[in-house]
Amino acid sequence: MNILLTGSSGFIGSELLKRLTLKYGHNVHTIDIANGVEQDLMFCQFPKESTIDLVIHLAGKSGVRESIKDPASYWLNNIEASKRLFNAFPDTRILYASSSSAYEPDLNPYAASKYCLEELASRYPNTLGMRFHTVYSDICPRKNMFFQRLRNGTLEYATRHYRDFVHLQDLLDAIDILIAKVKVNGIIDIGTGAPVRIQDLAPNVPVRLNTPGEREYTCANTEKIKGLGWKPKYFIENFLTKEDKGNIINIINGEPI
Repeated sequence: MNILLTGSSGFIGSELLKRLTLKYGHNVHTIDIANGVEQDLMFCQFPKESTIDLVIHLAGKSGVRESIKDPASYWLNNIEASKRLFNAFPDTRILYASSSSAYEPDLNPYAASKYCLEELASRYPNTLGMRFHTVYSDICPRKNMFFQRLRNGTLEYATRHYRDFVHLQDLLDAIDILIAKVKVNGIIDIGTGAPVRIQDLAPNVPVRLNTPGEREYTCANTEKIKGLGWKPKYFIENFLTKEDKGNIINIINGEPI
């Protein structure tokens, strides 16, 4: 299969690229601004639609706090760039990355941009929105992610928010299924359906109560993705040792026991 993958150098995209090429032998054309400004989705030259069987669109800006500082860049990168891509491939199936933040678009510009992306995509019947929940991995090059800061001892504070953590390998398994299920469209949540309170994962760091723009509770609606044969293999608490947390808390359905 000939696949166009945007955001191919990112946390998720780089691992998906390996899987698509090394495991499945697909021919993947990549676009990522990290490779140069000529690969900016707002200006780049796309391959001819007739040469592409599937588009997987992971490019875009993420992060709540940064979106509050610079909301215009989130509109440009998450909405306008996606619109240009959708218009370039009107007859090709497109899987695009959304976020659980889209459930509450009024909280911050990032959430608003993802909500608007889903609204935009609803005008294109060839699209499927993958609503990612909080993705983590035990191996990750990004040192500023929650899981990595928790493990390396640089986490400055915890919160009382609940998050639905989904392991990167589980997420990639879900994408595998969605690639194969060609008749699935609309929007689909990808998460475990078992949220965990941040404070319970890091009981020995200070708790911050005032976190503007953050959702209090996220939980994936897993009915649709599990109906396609997917289920998570990993849960974040199983990756944390006594050294990571200070003491182990067993968590079932988001509540410490």
